[in-house]
Amino acid sequence: MSPDDWEHFIEEWMTYRSQEYFDYERLGGAGDQGRDVVGYVDDPVRLNNYLWDNFQCKHYAQPLTPSQIWVEIGKICYFSFKNDYPFPRKYYFIAPKGVGTKLSTYLKKPDELKLALYQHWDKYCKNGITETKAIVLDISLKAYIDKLDFSIFDKIATIKIILEHSKTQFHVTRFGTQLPKRPETPKISAKVGDNELTYVKKLLQAYDDHNNGEIDTVKDLINYPKYNNHLKRSREDFLHAETLRTFSRDTLPKDEFEKIQRQILNGVIDIVEDDHSNGFNKVKEVLREAKRLQLPTNLLSSCLTVNDRGGICHQLANNNEISWCEDEI
Repeated sequence: MSPDDWEHFIEEWMTYRSQEYFDYERLGGAGDQGRDVVGYVDDPVRLNNYLWDNFQCKHYAQPLTPSQIWVEIGKICYFSFKNDYPFPRKYYFIAPKGVGTKLSTYLKKPDELKLALYQHWDKYCKNGITETKAIVLDISLKAYIDKLDFSIFDKIATIKIILEHSKTQFHVTRFGTQLPKRPETPKISAKVGDNELTYVKKLLQAYDDHNNGEIDTVKDLINYPKYNNHLKRSREDFLHAETLRTFSRDTLPKDEFEKIQRQILNGVIDIVEDDHSNGFNKVKEVLREAKRLQLPTNLLSSCLTVNDRGGICHQLANNNEISWCEDEI
C-alpha cells in the first residue's frame, strides 16, 4: 500500500466513524497545512472556532519516530497560530507500523512532548513548515504554543483501524475478503407498505387484465387464490431484493446492487416490450426469464438468489421502469 493508498484507506475507515462528525474530508497533498484526513465536529463554514479532529497519515516501513513528526506538530501549531484554522480537538498519528517506543512515551507525557518540540524546532520545523520562508520560533509564536494543550496528540493502533474498516462498505473490495453472511430476510407484513404501493398496484392491474375485470384492491384477491398466492410470493421476493439492496449498501461500494438491477432489466426488457395476451402472462414470462438469466460476475453473485431476481423485477416495476399492462394508471 502506497502513502496515497494509505490516506485513501483512512478516508474509507472514516465512514465507520462518520456519525461522530458533522462532516469529514481528505485534504492530504500539497498545501494541506499539516492536515491529511479531517473530521469536523462542527460546521466549519458556519463557525470560525469550530471543533475538529486531525488524522495524520504517516506511511513508513518502520514504526514512527519523533524525528518524523516534529514538523507535523509544528505545522498544526503554526497554521492555527495564523488563524488558518483552529487548533484541533484531537490529533491522531496513524501509521501502518504504529509508533515507536520513544514517540509513544512522548505522547503519554504532553509537557515533555512540547519541550522536545521546542528543542527540535530549528532542525525540523524552521525550514520544514513552508517552502516559502523560515518559521522562527519567536516570542509570540512560543507564547501561543505555551498555552496549547498537547494532550490532544495521540495514536490509533492499526489493528483497531482494520477491525473497524472491516465493518465498512469498502473492506471487501480493498482486501478481497469474502462477504459477511447475508442477513435473513424478515417475513412480509400483513399490510402492503407504502414502499410497495406502485408495484402491487401494477400486479393488481395485471390480475384484473387476466381475469377480465373485478379486481381493484388487495382485498378483492380473497376470492382468487391463484392471484392471492402470487401476490404473497411477489411481496416475499420484493422484500428479499430490498434486503439485498440494504446489505449491498452496508458492505460494498456504491452501485453494486444497481449493476445487477441494470443487467436484469437489460435481460428482460425485450420480453416486457413483446405482445402478450394479458398482463399476468407478461409478469410470469418476465419473472421466468429473470430467474434463468446468465448474469455477469458481480460482488454480490455469491449471495444472489432466485427470490432476489424476481424481487428485482418488482423493484423495477416499482420504479416505473417496467409495465405489465399498456393502460396502467
